[in-house]
Amino acid sequence: MTRSTAPTIIEHADPVALGKAVRAAFENAVAANDLVTVPTGRTPAPLYAAVSADGASRSLWSSLRYLQLDEYIAPPAGTESFAETLARQLFDPLGLPEAARGAIERPEDPATAATLDARCGEGLRLALLGMGSNGHIAFNEPGDTTPGYHRVTLHDDTVTANFGAAAAGTTIEALTIGIDQLLAAEEVFLWVPQERKQPLLDRVLAGPIDPQIPASALLAHPRLTVFRRA
Repeated sequence: MTRSTAPTIIEHADPVALGKAVRAAFENAVAANDLVTVPTGRTPAPLYAAVSADGASRSLWSSLRYLQLDEYIAPPAGTESFAETLARQLFDPLGLPEAARGAIERPEDPATAATLDARCGEGLRLALLGMGSNGHIAFNEPGDTTPGYHRVTLHDDTVTANFGAAAAGTTIEALTIGIDQLLAAEEVFLWVPQERKQPLLDRVLAGPIDPQIPASALLAHPRLTVFRRA
């Protein structure tokens, strides 16, 4: 995929205002029955709460079809799965039917990747993504260019970022969408509100594309919008 334009950059010093900008742009970009991805974690939680509380947003978001980006395989005991987090934060409040959730229920099963590949092949309208502290997107870690949904071993910095220093050295695997599938989306939004990640985002945006910084692969997408701290 060859770039024809530079990415669109939307900046706000206030992360709350930035989240509102993400929501407005997302809602302007999608329509009923579109297939989309949305991120999991602490950052999007306020956005999902606002969506659930607003009638117009509820109507739109509940009309979409979703594709879960990634999921842990056999994480530490007591870990909430990403499917559970999305259900709690967004899908249950929206009353979204199971068939629309695109949940990863058995990430350890090779057949799950094939099912997700088929769903993704229906045409991904918009991929809304975050960026990890080492530049990963979904769970595509530095150096990972495997196509399609695939099994990965998380890097130690990702493990400690997600589970704390006590988990350092623990081998944790995950199932993730491939970078090639993200680049096949009609449009990509990269949302990076964390102040500590802005220097890495600067490196991503400066180019060139570097497999050791997976988010830089998004520079190849002709319709990339980056939401960042000013």
